[in-house]
Amino acid sequence: MSQPSILDRLSALDTNTVSDALDFLGLQGATYGLRPLWDCPKIVGRASTVKVGPKTDAAPTAHLLTPVIDAVKTDDRILVVSGGIDGISCWGDILANASKAKRIRGTIIDGMSRDIDGSREVGYPVYGRGVTMISARNRLVQVDSGTPLQIRGIMVNQDDYVIADRCGTVFVPAKRIEEVLELGEQIDRRQSLMIQAVRAGQPVSEVMHDTQFEAIRESTPSLTVATPARSSTRNPKKASAEDQELVALFADSDTPGVSDALDKLGIPGQAFGIMPLTDYKKVTVGPAFTVRYVPASEPPGSVGDFIDDVAIGDVVVIDNGGRTDCTVWGDIMTQYAGIRGVAGAVIDGVCRDVNRAIEDDYPLFTAGRWMRTGKDRVQVGGVNESIGIGKVRVNPRDIVVADANGVVIVPRDRAREVAEIARRIEQSEAGIREMIAGGATISEAREKLGYHTLQRKG
Repeated sequence: MSQPSILDRLSALDTNTVSDALDFLGLQGATYGLRPLWDCPKIVGRASTVKVGPKTDAAPTAHLLTPVIDAVKTDDRILVVSGGIDGISCWGDILANASKAKRIRGTIIDGMSRDIDGSREVGYPVYGRGVTMISARNRLVQVDSGTPLQIRGIMVNQDDYVIADRCGTVFVPAKRIEEVLELGEQIDRRQSLMIQAVRAGQPVSEVMHDTQFEAIRESTPSLTVATPARSSTRNPKKASAEDQELVALFADSDTPGVSDALDKLGIPGQAFGIMPLTDYKKVTVGPAFTVRYVPASEPPGSVGDFIDDVAIGDVVVIDNGGRTDCTVWGDIMTQYAGIRGVAGAVIDGVCRDVNRAIEDDYPLFTAGRWMRTGKDRVQVGGVNESIGIGKVRVNPRDIVVADANGVVIVPRDRAREVAEIARRIEQSEAGIREMIAGGATISEAREKLGYHTLQRKG
């Protein structure tokens, strides 16, 4: 049987694991902010580098990137484009079609794309900063190709290795690929054992202890996985009667209705910039179990032991100061929280291992996603104390309401009042929808049901 190729081995990993391997080796390569621009698959390949820049004269030129696409002769290429400008496209559907025909695996742009539906229609993966409709014509030109470039602060050379998935994009220096792969495979094996241990009911504080991470350097995984025991898996921390009562008050609400109620009462509660990981169909409601992260000390402290203290139905609310350079939540936390009946997690920061959370339908609401670990970068500074999330103060046991629209925080001592006003607002809006469905004009319906006063203070 033939040995798997380097690209096959890299394809078997994900960006989280590769980022961790780079960390262990002291190498840079993980980039933040280059995300899939449609729900495209993971891509793995060799970099074909292209620099673009502003057009400074009126002379006609070939469309940027077309010479590079035409020159591709192998099927292992990923186009890596630097020098993009916010709001200006340096990728579109014609380029996607041409690249697909040349069997190019995908494109990573430190810039913007337009015509993204065209890339999606032909199944061509594109990762970048975002989308726009503004053409690059007479605005951007190709400056160079096949030479070293900087992309999001990372130096990338022609033929370096590239891996990109839902968590972002990572570049691996070609001359270090073997040792990165070897260490990445060790990390992957050990992470699999850690997940098995969590599923078997071992406390996550033991599974994710620093000694277990340091043991990743060992050539042979040695983590002992306990025999599954339902009694150890079951969460002994139950929701109080009052918690259950307050959560039930919001059972038929959503964040827009609760947000309007908060506005009417003059209560700040909308968590700015904290968004759902995916388009959740249900509303998550639960008391806040608050966690505050701080920069790591020397030696570093714990990153996730608090999860053993979270009760069934709680929502973990993590204040990482809005940091996007390291994560505080990954697949082991997702797995364990799901087993323990934790309702969801809200993070003023980033998460990783998003495939696990999406596949498990575990509700995550964050400021973004990235693959770089928070280990040795941050540590738990406190639990069940007042924290800040998306410019909102959150006290322990406040009520969290989160859905596809975002996250709102309801002060616990105002929960009954907020829930009652939210119910009235939602009933009025339902009445307006019913009236317009029956033929009334929207102005008639709004006037009759007092729409303009629904959110007004007073």
